Amino acid sequence: MALLELVGPKPDWMNALGVALALPPGVSERRADEVGPALGAGEPSAPAEERPRRISDDLVWLRQALEEPVEHGLRPLEETAAVGAWEPDQKGPLGRLCRLRDRGVLDAAGFLLHEPGEAQVGVSPRDAA
Repeated sequence: MALLELVGPKPDWMNALGVALALPPGVSERRADEVGPALGAGEPSAPAEERPRRISDDLVWLRQALEEPVEHGLRPLEETAAVGAWEPDQKGPLGRLCRLRDRGVLDAAGFLLHEPGEAQVGVSPRDAA
């Protein structure tokens, strides 16, 4: 079971946004070639369902998910030593959380994503042994 853990007193949304807006190393400006004909050059933009999701979209989803966790596929865990902990559904939420983790956005916001087989939330490795 995967778990999302808030490790600070509250999320650092501005830091997370800064990381989300920064281009990953080795990646050129995205969507630069997607200028529509109305703007004078290039091919029309691909429909939204064909483009990969932007990491900033996932960050917006995370903010909304913390406000309404059940509606966004997160089950709050009450009795943990963590500041906040949620169990994501195995469908959409886990994929979004993995993308946020892989880009460093979760860490920048003050979250950890524990995947199955990792240490338990709120338990130090010394205590888990």
